[in-house]
Amino acid sequence: MKIVIDTNILMSCLLNPYSTIGNLLLHELTTHTKFAPYFLFVEIFDKKEKIIKHSRMNERELLELLFIVLREIEFVNVSQISDTSLSKARELVQGIDEDDTEFVALAIETDALLLTGDKKLYKGLKERGFEDVINVSELQEMLKIE
Repeated sequence: MKIVIDTNILMSCLLNPYSTIGNLLLHELTTHTKFAPYFLFVEIFDKKEKIIKHSRMNERELLELLFIVLREIEFVNVSQISDTSLSKARELVQGIDEDDTEFVALAIETDALLLTGDKKLYKGLKERGFEDVINVSELQEMLKIE
């Protein structure tokens, strides 16, 4: 299975690596192909101080966890995504969350599922007919995890 990891999924894992999402990223999805646009780095480092504060990890612990998670993700430069996929993604996220354009475009381009914890994005994409978006519960069901 191919999965595009949204920023909020990675954030959840970093805030609590022992959570359901942490278990998914650190254990259950290790044999699956995971993608993310490089924009994920920008969003994570923009929130680094918040993550450190709320996770109760020091910076070194956070960076070690981040290394473990990121080495399992294949990062894609936006220039490698076709104009067709980017255009379709822009249409899909318009009025929902334009910051997620690259994530949706990458899911389209790689024929992958977009894993998100963003309820507004999930609902909005589903309403617009984009079926390749899933939430954590759906992923657990697909993987038959309790």
